[in-house]
Amino acid sequence: MPKRPKARRDQRRSGHDEQPDVPYMMKLPDGRSLYVEVPGRYCVRDRSGRVAFTPDGVRFLDRVRALAMPLNTPPRPTFLSNVRQALGMTQAEFGEAVGVEKMTVSRWERGASRPGTQALERLRRMVARAKRRGVLLAG
Repeated sequence: MPKRPKARRDQRRSGHDEQPDVPYMMKLPDGRSLYVEVPGRYCVRDRSGRVAFTPDGVRFLDRVRALAMPLNTPPRPTFLSNVRQALGMTQAEFGEAVGVEKMTVSRWERGASRPGTQALERLRRMVARAKRRGVLLAG
């Protein structure tokens, strides 16, 4: 006999994937506002009808925020990880683009070390190029 609750969960998931995108405005720490449309698959509605974001939705917004922010000196480990993920790069690819080894990127993202001045400059240029061509956020 098939399990009904599992079928219901599958039905909820399929309906969840078809939700419309949700407009969202966030305030950045430097005072600017950023408008983004969050894909519907990252949103749920509570009983009152208010929108809430799934954990993947929160990660999506973190990546958008990371790309919109100016590159701090030194950047936080989570900022570096979010930028790398927003660009759709592995640690090895990110390291190659910035001119360092994969393990160095891993150390940056764990907070064990910080990028040097040359790596920061390369990172700034890479993020600026991505912004100019309009980064497609994978999610």
